[in-house]
Amino acid sequence: MDDRPGRRRPTSAPMRVVWAVVAFAGAGVLGLLLVLPRTRVLRPRRVLACDLCQRRHRRLLAAMVVLALLSVVGLGLRVSQKARALPACVAPISISEGRTIADPVMPARSSVRSRVRSLLTAPVSGLALGFAELKGRGLCSVGDPQITLAFIPAAKDLPGSMVGEVFLASPTPRVNPVRARLLAQHESRHVDQWAVFTLVGGIALLPVAYLVDDTLFPGSENHFEQAAGLDDGGYRPVPDPPVGPQRWAVGLWVGVLLLLARRRIRWAVRTAVRRRSTHSPGRCPVHTTGWT
Repeated sequence: MDDRPGRRRPTSAPMRVVWAVVAFAGAGVLGLLLVLPRTRVLRPRRVLACDLCQRRHRRLLAAMVVLALLSVVGLGLRVSQKARALPACVAPISISEGRTIADPVMPARSSVRSRVRSLLTAPVSGLALGFAELKGRGLCSVGDPQITLAFIPAAKDLPGSMVGEVFLASPTPRVNPVRARLLAQHESRHVDQWAVFTLVGGIALLPVAYLVDDTLFPGSENHFEQAAGLDDGGYRPVPDPPVGPQRWAVGLWVGVLLLLARRRIRWAVRTAVRRRSTHSPGRCPVHTTGWT
């Protein structure tokens, strides 16, 4: 074993288990693929041999820890809220004039599907609830499977946002009961998206994927909104013919990909020119400078 200063020792088996748990909590299945020795891009030998790989690996682990801590905090907040029974967002009067909901009824017991997606979305839902508890004006439950409605004064009259199972909305919703049911169905499909993406890549994957898709395909062309139901969500129909991806967004994300992959592109060009992979002392082939 190399005990020279600055060299990272191989991770022990118990610590690999710990890091696997942290990676899954922070970044889902993708986190496991990045951390497990036989599947991660940063192979153990390469990390031990390259100073820049060690630095990158430490940053990756730090990000995993931060995401895992956020997930644990969110899970705790969600569990504490689940211990309280919420009234249903149902009333015998119309709320089209923004009147306070009266005579709430208790929601029925949740289904197995609802419980599974509640478990998967609990971390991000808890973080949204933490924000709602600080800034909001009450919670209620709506839909089947159920979602939690949080009234946020800061939302004013803007459309609400679905975060996990929590819908952050205006405290004076101007929507009739029929429209409210359709909107609940639309947002419930967004919860399904949150559940799948959280399992695959943790709490940060869906926001990033939605941002990329929304810049490329804004409005009714957004694929997440189409999957949730445009009509139920109050979106206009898709233009005919479709507008397609925004050129500025295509250029932006291509530039981001080139920036992230610049070292591998450099390594591929150098390998093609020299017809063999080379590296400098203390560096792996990817982090070795020079294009030729």
